Amino acid sequence: AERAIEQLNILYRDVSTHWAASESRVIGHVILSPPIGIDVGDEGYTEDWAVIEIDASKVDATNFNGNAIDLCIQIPVKQFNHKMYLNVQSGPSFAYPKDRLLRLCGTIPDKEMRKMPDLDQNGDPCLIVMKRGVATGLTVGRANNIASYVRHYYGLPAGTSKEWAILPLDSNSAPFSDPGDSGSVVVDGRGRIGGLLTGGGGVTNSLDITYATPIDFILKRMR
Repeated sequence: AERAIEQLNILYRDVSTHWAASESRVIGHVILSPPIGIDVGDEGYTEDWAVIEIDASKVDATNFNGNAIDLCIQIPVKQFNHKMYLNVQSGPSFAYPKDRLLRLCGTIPDKEMRKMPDLDQNGDPCLIVMKRGVATGLTVGRANNIASYVRHYYGLPAGTSKEWAILPLDSNSAPFSDPGDSGSVVVDGRGRIGGLLTGGGGVTNSLDITYATPIDFILKRMR
């Protein structure tokens, strides 16, 4: 407890010294933000993303670890490893990092999203993914193939739009996401980015479906 209090005091002094003024807390600005859309382009995905340019002067390069997901202690290590390996026949695709930081590097190829390389507890093909969001924190789920569904966005007419579907690990698992998690990055055990979370549906935990826009589509739109 004393160590935690000391660390909080250090954080308080740092915030009071360097982040007290409102302008000092602005770390970047939006440089590209297309209108929210459904059935966008030839591929027909949902579009809801933005590009933010970070002010390099606000980032201390000496202690910046790069883009990473903190696996924290929300899920115990042994339990987390079990979630990442639902079937022993699946090849090694995850190693728990010693510092708990899963570094993000590269993207999941579109072909792996369609022909998934892992196996679930029933021996069916799947892709184990994770995200850390504001509402539900760190969660692990099973990515499904690209699915079509009716998308309802505030201010837009309903329409059919393709998305990447992510399910809970099993009927006993909590939802992969809840309202407030939108914008979270979805990655696999190697830290490869698969997409950005846009929303979900379902009336019970066992039926919960999370939707994400594939990263390959977003990168194409950025270009």
